[in-house]
Amino acid sequence: MKKIFFLFILLPFLSVAQTDTTLSENGRITSINEKGINTLVREYENILKAKNGVEGWRVQIMFKSKKEDLKQLKIAFIKLYPEIPAYLEYKAPYYRLRVGNCRAKLEAIKIKQEISKKFPGAYPVPEIINFSQLKN
Repeated sequence: MKKIFFLFILLPFLSVAQTDTTLSENGRITSINEKGINTLVREYENILKAKNGVEGWRVQIMFKSKKEDLKQLKIAFIKLYPEIPAYLEYKAPYYRLRVGNCRAKLEAIKIKQEISKKFPGAYPVPEIINFSQLKN
């Protein structure tokens, strides 16, 4: 009785199981996608190329109107945290010191917590991250 019960439970799941790849006789893998998936992927790639990067996060340490003030702060940051990239950017009317290349906000929060003792006013900000700046 138990065998028949399990057969009726498992049979529907086994009969409708699907896969998106198949293995041919010569060992080549063929991917079978839903209609239009490749078009959407190409469209997304074009959007990312137009933005010249991907949406990501950095931690802003400070912004000021004088570049010289932030240059000294950037040098101090690099000495303390050489593994975290630092960027001095200008967006009128302020210069901004931002650090990190994070894909997720949680990564930026982790960096913020790491540097918060030395730089207590730091906070995560959304940013377009260039492809060359991202780690693989």
